[in-house]
Amino acid sequence: NVDKARQHLQLLRQERPDQAREFYLFEAAFLQDQDMKKAAMQLYGDALQRYPDDFELLYSRAMLAESMGDILQLEIDLRKILEKDPDNTQALNALGYTLTDRTDRHREALQLIERALVLKPGDPFYLDSLGWVYYRMGNLELAEKYLRQAVAVKPDAEFNAHLGEVLWQQGKKSEAQQVWET
Repeated sequence: NVDKARQHLQLLRQERPDQAREFYLFEAAFLQDQDMKKAAMQLYGDALQRYPDDFELLYSRAMLAESMGDILQLEIDLRKILEKDPDNTQALNALGYTLTDRTDRHREALQLIERALVLKPGDPFYLDSLGWVYYRMGNLELAEKYLRQAVAVKPDAEFNAHLGEVLWQQGKKSEAQQVWET
């Protein structure tokens, strides 16, 4: 029963105020699992009124906003993190990747992703993002280079999907199919 679970978590937040933040995060994840994204978004708003600069709450709400198509909210939350911590590689990459995938602000995305990679060289997620932004900018050679690096470090399904797309666009259709099958 979702309502009973929520009431219980609200009670726990009152009884254990030192753990309230964790209960907010748990309840929001629970609501998302129940496909109650609007309720989760409202809960993040409530939690952020109490903990306005909490990076995990801001990042979690940003990711939920992205899944709901609310790129403005994602950007607001991630920029707030970056305002306080300009070297937060997770926020740099998430914002860069989203700008790559959901907007035409590719130059700005490239700068964010490159900064994340300078701070955390060789990270496969950031290499994938870099490859994807180069793909979106039409530089298929650099896209292939960075996507191959990402796949070499971590053979992730999404990285392979991106690499396959780049190979396909380059006319390397049989290699693309092999990558997708992998």
